Amino acid sequence: MPKVKTHDTINTAVLVGVLSGLYYLMWKEIGFVSIYLNTYTLLVFSLAYLFATFYLSPDLDTNSKPYKRWGMLRILWWPYKVIFKHRGFSHNPILGPLSIILNLGLIIAALLLLGGVDLQIIPTNFIIPAMAGMVLSMEVHIISDSFVSKLKSIF
Repeated sequence: MPKVKTHDTINTAVLVGVLSGLYYLMWKEIGFVSIYLNTYTLLVFSLAYLFATFYLSPDLDTNSKPYKRWGMLRILWWPYKVIFKHRGFSHNPILGPLSIILNLGLIIAALLLLGGVDLQIIPTNFIIPAMAGMVLSMEVHIISDSFVSKLKSIF
């Protein structure tokens, strides 16, 4: 498997490529892209992607660097770490990102409710780009793991 720095580098390079493509589509005003995308949605997408790259890796089920980056808050991910076995469910292209995002959603909702924040004030127009950024980041991680595994089996 790629090391953490390799994953971080691959994910960052993919983000640069994706943003370049999206900015090009915005500039050319192609189809739905010019209607839906704007600077704010791209910013939310990018921040969510970077957050997921550094903090929401499918490797949260181990004592990985992303798990340790949570510092004292990593206790919030302890149940996830106990429930899922590494390279199993968490590395499934559909169920892995879904389980991580659901777990994060539960954590955020609980913290906001405990803080007395009304959940209805969350801007819903940013939910799709945020989820897309997080899912794409995790998919890139899963694909790079799979690619390296296949390379190692060949050589």
